[in-house]
Amino acid sequence: MRSSRLSPLAAPAFRYFFVGQVVNRVGSSMAGVALAFAVLDIDDSASALGWVIAASSVPMVVFMLLGGAIADRLPRAVVLRGCNLVQGVVQTATAVLVITGYAEIWHLVVLQAVAGTVFAVSYPAFLGMVPILLPVEERKAAFLLIGQATSAVGILGPAVSGVLVATAGPGWALAVDAATYLVAAGLLLLVRLPPGDRSNAKPSVIGDFLAGWAFARHLGWVIPAASASLVFNALVSGAINVLGPVIADDTIGSEGWGLARSGQAVGVFVAAFFLAKVTLRAPMRAIMIAFVVWCVPMLVLGTHVNVWVLSASFVVAGAALSLLDLAWNLLVQEKVPEEMLSRIMAIDGFFSFVATPIGQLAVGPLAIAFGAGRVQLGCFALAALVAAFALTRRRITDVRLTGGPPPQLTG
Repeated sequence: MRSSRLSPLAAPAFRYFFVGQVVNRVGSSMAGVALAFAVLDIDDSASALGWVIAASSVPMVVFMLLGGAIADRLPRAVVLRGCNLVQGVVQTATAVLVITGYAEIWHLVVLQAVAGTVFAVSYPAFLGMVPILLPVEERKAAFLLIGQATSAVGILGPAVSGVLVATAGPGWALAVDAATYLVAAGLLLLVRLPPGDRSNAKPSVIGDFLAGWAFARHLGWVIPAASASLVFNALVSGAINVLGPVIADDTIGSEGWGLARSGQAVGVFVAAFFLAKVTLRAPMRAIMIAFVVWCVPMLVLGTHVNVWVLSASFVVAGAALSLLDLAWNLLVQEKVPEEMLSRIMAIDGFFSFVATPIGQLAVGPLAIAFGAGRVQLGCFALAALVAAFALTRRRITDVRLTGGPPPQLTG
């Protein structure tokens, strides 16, 4: 049977999960803007904002691999429900402190550290949900549907948050985020699933983590792909997310930059309609090519910055990102047993997130030494070289999708 674009929503468990995640993403897309302005209202300095952001990102990276083991060890719906409840409490406390005017930087640092630790568990649990909610033939449509919903929220959420921050204050935007976590936790109560087979679980979480790492090495393509992801994420986080606004400030301004960046979400949304009709057979080839296309805005930022050309490049980058996510999700769900899903996703997430500060810290000194434009072009050239090298490795190029069910893990 062929799946239609919306057919995954016919399954009640997936429908409740999907709606919960969309509601959750609405709040999360608003929280970044709100938290930044809340910090700046307390201490108008970049260093204070850096401390608060780092308080979340550091534990997220440190605990990601163990978080994957926890998400595989326990029922994922239960893990997600608990994580949403904790996140809701943390964000409620943050909102109350900000609204009442009692918030201090150290309060926000502590609360964001808790939030980052919880995210290290919820992220791999979320990525392992679709294969246990839907049969094989429905999963591609589900991944695309989630991507489209996320991109649509990514277009509207920050703008709504900006208006709410300007009119009511950042604390109320944070309160909306807190409410979305609690709503998502409530919807997950409706997700009824039989317990998965955990007969191969080790006596401890550490043992489960080591078993997951050993399985990733056995597969052969997980570590090389994650290593390539480390480089690409470092390049994008530095060249586009940090150096991009600096270049835009001297050329198209903040409004032009905001318009251009929204093009990526548009690209993700539109590409899903076309990818629904595409059959992927060589997922790792598609992933490496998509990584390079994701970096195309660097070419514009490194040469002549025009708001419409830059916007078009971000649309193309968004389409590539949609292909990348779909290819990776389909590959993992076909090649990895259900009880290993979150650990494999956590390995990929760890490599992806750990690279972010490397790129962010490196581009500043490089731009001073060589010029911002040359750094952009150099980053794109490095991305192309890494992808070209990866495509010479048989562990990458020989991976194929068959459309069959995932393997069973033997004891």
